[in-house]
Amino acid sequence: MNNHQEEQSINPNPLPNADVEKRKEEQQKRNEWLKEKMELRRKQQIQFIMTQTNYDECEATQKLETCNNDVMKVVGEYLGIGVKKDENEKKTKNQKIYSVIRDIMDSGSRNYMIQQERAKKMEEIKKVIEMKKRTEQTERTERTNQTEQTERTNQTEQTEQTEQTEQNCNKNIKIMKDKID
Repeated sequence: MNNHQEEQSINPNPLPNADVEKRKEEQQKRNEWLKEKMELRRKQQIQFIMTQTNYDECEATQKLETCNNDVMKVVGEYLGIGVKKDENEKKTKNQKIYSVIRDIMDSGSRNYMIQQERAKKMEEIKKVIEMKKRTEQTERTERTNQTEQTERTNQTEQTEQTEQTEQNCNKNIKIMKDKID
């Protein structure tokens, strides 16, 4: 076997050395380009932090590193605003599903309790209204009875007075007749 055949048996997809070198150079250029982009992005982040806070460049860089390159966290800390943690961030899909189901069940239970309390209050209000109606009816009946009693008493007194007047008249007539006779 010659040298070329030996290389093919060792490496089934041989590339000429020039292609390998070219690929390495391209990869190196890509890596440099990415580093430049990342450095530019970091400078922009630091500049943003400096415009939103009173931090200097050194302090902004330190804060950015302590906050795991989270610009919003750095500015939030400066302003005294706590960054809201997403509760569902570290949950599995199953845990998220059960959390939603639990929330729905809790709200349903709360709504049911509220409805029960409202129904109970409505019953109490109805009872109070009914008792008030009964009390008013009783008062009206008592007033009517008193009025009727008063009217009866007045009629009786009038009748007695009329009878008394008649008797007096009859006596007077009798006395007058006796005098005439």
